[in-house]
Amino acid sequence: MLVSPDVVTRSELLPEGTYLAPRLRVLRVLGEGGMGVVYLARDEALERDVAVKLVDPARVSDEGMRRRFLEEARAMARVRSDAVVEIYAFGERDGAPYFVMEHMADSLHDWLERQGREPLALDVALGILERVALGLEDIHACGTVHGDLKPGNILIGQGFRVCLADFGLATELEAELELVGTPTYLAPERIRGDDLPPELRARGDLYALGVLAFELLAGEVPFDAPDVGRVYAQHLYKPIPSLTELRPDLPPALDHAVRALLAKRPEDRPSSADPLLDALRAARRRAEAKVSHVLVVDDDPDFRALVRACIEEELGACTVEESDGTDALTRLADRRFDLVVLDLHMPDMNGIELTAAIRERHAREELRILVVTGHGSASDWRILKGLGADAFVVKPLDTDGFVSQARRLLAA
Repeated sequence: MLVSPDVVTRSELLPEGTYLAPRLRVLRVLGEGGMGVVYLARDEALERDVAVKLVDPARVSDEGMRRRFLEEARAMARVRSDAVVEIYAFGERDGAPYFVMEHMADSLHDWLERQGREPLALDVALGILERVALGLEDIHACGTVHGDLKPGNILIGQGFRVCLADFGLATELEAELELVGTPTYLAPERIRGDDLPPELRARGDLYALGVLAFELLAGEVPFDAPDVGRVYAQHLYKPIPSLTELRPDLPPALDHAVRALLAKRPEDRPSSADPLLDALRAARRRAEAKVSHVLVVDDDPDFRALVRACIEEELGACTVEESDGTDALTRLADRRFDLVVLDLHMPDMNGIELTAAIRERHAREELRILVVTGHGSASDWRILKGLGADAFVVKPLDTDGFVSQARRLLAA
């Protein structure tokens, strides 16, 4: 979708097959916004699909609407950014202006709906917010404020390329900002109608970015209510909710970065998205450092698959598999592991020999060893324990018991 998702689509105003211009054929309606209708069209000369935004013919006599529509096209055309949807052409049909732009197949709003509005993984949230921040930076560098940043105006293209679109509320940094926009993402100074100096006007977009960051990371927006008036009141007066209370796995520094963007006064916000992006990158590095790595050594591929499923699905750890002790020792020399799960009975090098070799070669590492067997005995366990094994479980595998043992060893 190329437009706000909260508008009901009406019947097509331009039937399929209509030519807006030579070799520019309408395919279907994509959706509607406050200013007009967006169509999917085919540029037959260049053999590509494009999006066409046409002013609502019912409002074409409104000079304010025509002026705003032209300003949107000009604002988008001024920006040269890989993170902003590209404008190709501008024209009129029966007195109704339209512009032709890059077509992207999805909106962030629709994509989030399909994800079930769940909190996003740090990698995914960072990838989206980096692109949005880049787009805003390029827009602001052109002397323009977007004015309506929200998931419905963030588009997703091929290869999960994220771009900003719909500059219907864009305005010059020097111009007076009106009280228009989506209430959920509207900065307090916009609600109050503050007369801000130009250097502070772009910070309304950064406030909306803070709302978006909170939404992506928490799975819900920070300020919400059944009616617009109460949403405005929350933006103006309600304390900023704690992101870490909703997601205890997030570090306080990330919570602080989001809070900074959501400051009630624009002069209290950072001048760019850099602090947020830095905090997200640090949180990602911290999360990656906590991921456990497990080496599974067994000559039975079906058993290795079972162990891998238990470890990855239940413990969120990364697994590597080897079928014999020699290859396992080579793997251990190449990278760090937190836990080795090995079979007692294997050809060439059995579990006792492999345990001894691991402890000899990796004596200084905090590496745990969990031995699994279908034919072990108490005497085997005494030998293994003496060699440095940390736990012993038997086949057929009790998966709950195995996961419990593995979790305990990884926590240790």
